[in-house]
Amino acid sequence: MPAPSSPAPSHHGQHHRRILLKALFSLVLLMLVAISWWDAVDHTAQRHVESATTQALVAYAAARGLNAGISVLQSSEVGLSLGAGVSTRPFEILDPFNDLVEQYADIMMLAIGSLVGQNLLLEISATPFFKATLSITALLLLASVWLHPRSARWCWKLFVLVCLPRFLVLITLLLNTLVSQAFLDEPTERNMAQVNILAEEVQTSAAAPSADHLTAKERERLEDEITQLTTQRREVRDDLVEVNQRLTVARNLVTQSRARIAMIKADMSLSDLLNPFHTEPRLEELEARLARQSEDLETATEEHQAQLAELARLDKQRESVRRHLAGEDQGFIDRLGDKLSTLSSTIDTEAIQARIESGTSAVLHLMALFVFQTLIFPLGILWLTIKLFRVLFAVRPIPLLPQDQPPERLSIS
Repeated sequence: MPAPSSPAPSHHGQHHRRILLKALFSLVLLMLVAISWWDAVDHTAQRHVESATTQALVAYAAARGLNAGISVLQSSEVGLSLGAGVSTRPFEILDPFNDLVEQYADIMMLAIGSLVGQNLLLEISATPFFKATLSITALLLLASVWLHPRSARWCWKLFVLVCLPRFLVLITLLLNTLVSQAFLDEPTERNMAQVNILAEEVQTSAAAPSADHLTAKERERLEDEITQLTTQRREVRDDLVEVNQRLTVARNLVTQSRARIAMIKADMSLSDLLNPFHTEPRLEELEARLARQSEDLETATEEHQAQLAELARLDKQRESVRRHLAGEDQGFIDRLGDKLSTLSSTIDTEAIQARIESGTSAVLHLMALFVFQTLIFPLGILWLTIKLFRVLFAVRPIPLLPQDQPPERLSIS
């Protein structure tokens, strides 16, 4: 007769196993909530996006400079000793490469737009609203797992839905950061260096025929002015770095205060929130501190805009002096017709053509690298992450099963 009582130890063991699974599940939930509030993760992804954006802007500037230099060379005429008025344009052969450079610049614009959009989505997903919502749904899920398993299924689906906007962009950018650092950064920097050198060489060659339109005294004065403007620009840039640091600190303080206010309001009851006569000393203190921090942030933002405007003014003035020094403001094409012999002696057409053709490989590699890094790979990771969230939304983990439902009935609904 003692045989019927034999399943008791097995049932007791399943109960302990379920408790252990619930504890592990709860630990994972708490870790996800902690990661959601950990700003270092968001800052890591944001630094990568900002670095990639700067890299794309430099590549775009080099492409535009290369395009401008080739266009100037294509318009240059070299005189031939075959009679009056006989000339040729040897750099028209570079027209296909110039078209390639224009397409490369368009791709850089697309990459910049993609990176700016990724940064915007990351900033939105890292706001205290999504963090607080994730924390609340995690608490609801924990309560249902331990107290009311029958409702755990719907709490789990709600939690997955909230995790989607919070972690989707973050996971995509972090994986993109790992792949870029491991495989893409080194070839991207190498090819960018080749394109930058090529752009400088082309621009130097294009400006060479107009180098003798100024006297030595005028040239020295303009060069001194460029040096002074460069020094002023360096000082403004240093000030801008300091302002950027203060602006970052001010933004972080405002974000932290808003998060603390949100947490205090989340702890308050609904009646306290709706009661206009209810006072919360901690909340009032934080709101007053947030007002002061917001004023500091506004001041730092105004200083930042002023520094940027001053930097733009200096750049514009320096570019104007540089153009005057190069003679670009005095009818460059007209002077070429007056100095055909100087042009033919200062420009080695064969050397320039060979150098530009050798840079085609670097331009093509950069196009492929930026398209993969900013479009193809992020979209692929985004698609895989969405598929993962769909699977998680359909799956019911074992700790969420009711007490009387055996694990073997677990399936994707």
